[in-house]
Amino acid sequence: MANTLWPTASANAYNSTLNGVINDTVTTITLTSVTNLSTSGGVLCIDRTDGTNSTPTKREYVSFTGVSGNDITGVTRGVAGSTAQSHSSGAIIEENWSITHVNDLRSFLLDEHDTTGNHVISTATIITHLQASGASVTTSDLTVRRYFNLISGASVSGNFPITPVWYMPGFASAATTNVMRLVMPQAGSFQFFTMMTRTPVSTASLTIDVNKNATSIFDTIGRINILGGGTFASTASILTKAFVAGDTFTADIDTGGNVDSITLVGHARGI
Repeated sequence: MANTLWPTASANAYNSTLNGVINDTVTTITLTSVTNLSTSGGVLCIDRTDGTNSTPTKREYVSFTGVSGNDITGVTRGVAGSTAQSHSSGAIIEENWSITHVNDLRSFLLDEHDTTGNHVISTATIITHLQASGASVTTSDLTVRRYFNLISGASVSGNFPITPVWYMPGFASAATTNVMRLVMPQAGSFQFFTMMTRTPVSTASLTIDVNKNATSIFDTIGRINILGGGTFASTASILTKAFVAGDTFTADIDTGGNVDSITLVGHARGI
């Protein structure tokens, strides 16, 4: 079976007739009319009936991949368990659902689903939050483009970027603790951190610390710091870079900075 999602005609009960005799090998077939046929292909039946009686010994299913003028092109003969054979000019050709439609559709769906209907992901891009609870995603090539900030009990495996984001709206003028609790979905290692503010720091500096399971990951080597008048800082000086699935991270404002809206981004790599 092919993993093909066959197009269908744009109207029910498509039928036409052959415009000329065909043998059992031709792969371009001329019809009297191709009105309503999909130009992307489909599956048709020739000689299912002569217009009055059923003609099972003459019946042949064919697939095609295109339409040119009144011709169907890219024809594969004898599909759906039928036999390729010659047909007379004027033989009825029509669209009827067959095992080709059904089995190829099943193969198409099995490319992304298992037999119980669950999704199977091998290569994917997720472009927004993962908001899972008890979910499991396994992949060798999964790109998560924004951040894991609403994950609880999720399991994700594969080597891909993890970018937790702490967003602190409003005015920050004093120290705070435990800003937004984020739980890591899998093991990984932080590479660097960036911090941005909507307005410039109006005091001597704005300093933020990040804690893993309530312990600073910077410790004595310094925190993320934006000096007065600035709006951006970046650091790769991280004492504790590694984490495992289930580790909890929070951010603390050590010194306020009198700024409006802080965005802190951790840039990590899953392992």
